[in-house]
Amino acid sequence: MKALYTAATGMNAQQARIDNIANNLANVSTTGYKKSRATFEDLLYQQLPIGSASIDNQRPVHIEVGTGTRLVSVSRDFSNGDLTYTGNEFDLALGDRGFFLLEGPGGTERFTRDGHFIKNADGDLVTSAGLSLDPSINIPDDAQRVLVNADGTVQVEYEGETDLVTIGTVQLVDFVNPNGLRSVGGNLFVATPESGDPEFMDADDGFVNIQQGFTESSNVDVAEELITMIQAQRSFELSSKVIQTADEAMSLVNNLKR
Repeated sequence: MKALYTAATGMNAQQARIDNIANNLANVSTTGYKKSRATFEDLLYQQLPIGSASIDNQRPVHIEVGTGTRLVSVSRDFSNGDLTYTGNEFDLALGDRGFFLLEGPGGTERFTRDGHFIKNADGDLVTSAGLSLDPSINIPDDAQRVLVNADGTVQVEYEGETDLVTIGTVQLVDFVNPNGLRSVGGNLFVATPESGDPEFMDADDGFVNIQQGFTESSNVDVAEELITMIQAQRSFELSSKVIQTADEAMSLVNNLKR
């Protein structure tokens, strides 16, 4: 009975949907996290042969029996999260598009929206995992104050000096298709052929908007996720009910000979 397989694909699809919702809710407090959405598509249809009313006339519809659904993609929503004030002069938040460019192991490129940076023993700004910005930003030990402008320019103030000294620029990159990025954990992404190569963002174009002393919160809407979870749960229950009904129907057929 095709209903058994069709309903099973529905249960698998809703299970994947619930797994994705669970990940979103687990990361509701993760800095810079972007929620994801599961997308599904229907499977092949079986066309059953039918006879025409006459040789000259054709029926206006076909008899097509579907075979279920499957997970086709999990896409991320890169809309901005709320900015949370931390007061830490090394915390940076992106008020628009873009990603921080990091130098990963072996010189590989990593990208993130998590702007929580700290100063390591060498004075470089690094992530909590120790990955440095690319190009690196080194904060002198005798700097009294650090100022990061909206265009990414990093300036420091020395004791007894009135003029600010520029020591570098926070480089941002963007992608034609951010949904093509691959998550590798740790709030990090890597580029793929689907995302395209990173494009450096120019402050002169007005797209660079860095907010110092803030971090970007997760864009997960808890209420929305709970509603979606209830819908997925009900869909899962209904699909399981279809399997029970199909099994009962098969039992009735098996008992016809008695």
